[in-house]
Amino acid sequence: MKLLTDFDGVWTYPDAEGAAHGAALDAALLAAAGEHERVEVTAWIGRARAAVRAAPTRWGWSVAGRISAFSDEDPFTEHGAILHYLHEQRAHDPIAMRLVTAIEGAGLSLDAFGGAAHVQGVQQVEAKRGPGITVAAADAGRALLAAGVEIVVVSNSGTDKLQRWFEHARVPACVHPEHAARALRLRGSARKFMLAPGPGERLSVGQLSVDVARPDYARVLAEEAPDAVVGDVFSLDLALPLALKRRDPAWRHVRLFWLVHPYTPGRMRREIAGLPAGDGRAEVEAIEGGLAAVARLLMAG
Repeated sequence: MKLLTDFDGVWTYPDAEGAAHGAALDAALLAAAGEHERVEVTAWIGRARAAVRAAPTRWGWSVAGRISAFSDEDPFTEHGAILHYLHEQRAHDPIAMRLVTAIEGAGLSLDAFGGAAHVQGVQQVEAKRGPGITVAAADAGRALLAAGVEIVVVSNSGTDKLQRWFEHARVPACVHPEHAARALRLRGSARKFMLAPGPGERLSVGQLSVDVARPDYARVLAEEAPDAVVGDVFSLDLALPLALKRRDPAWRHVRLFWLVHPYTPGRMRREIAGLPAGDGRAEVEAIEGGLAAVARLLMAG
């Protein structure tokens, strides 16, 4: 059996990293504005966060002019949504215009600006706490490897970070395309968030509509042909595998495990709970208990 997993939210519980990312982004926005506008920009950030929380399907991680992940899907996506909001408000909001002008004047795109805040926040948490792979996930990974399950970790995080964190957790790993027995294979910088140019391709899940035109992730999925996929952010990790499961006979029996956490949106839980079942299993299996619960299911057959 081959299991393809995400990293953050599967091997980690990234609440501290998400909070630090948000604090770093807010600080960077204040720095871009300058001291003379600190009070006004602080209030603007509060309004922006309220706006994206009030309309999570309207705002999100924007790529190619479309939403790649909704603003409420995990502890990180709200911060990408703030930049989506900033970009769209610039045409008629003077503060937004001044912020974008300052950011671009420093030679940065909004994507690069947000990416730097993400890296800074995660690095701050790692420096204070250490790498954050949970004990339960590390134990589950070792048990799966010992049972002969091939595990491929496909993440938007860089490969260096993945190597460092798994080494710290004492979970054996090698870097793709290298293969090693009883070791994870790491595929970092996977760009699962990237959307193809053009109108996109929509997947309907109840009232949800998710863009699945993700060429980088599609290439990885085609190369790996997993037996099961596990992730915590439905749009990034599981929407494209679900589209493949619906249209490609080779994917019909692939199991899709959606890890639900306290941060998982209730609105998405309700929609996915209504999906039809086939072969006695739901199209997407919502799992509480993290990777350890998935390991128990897989090893039980």
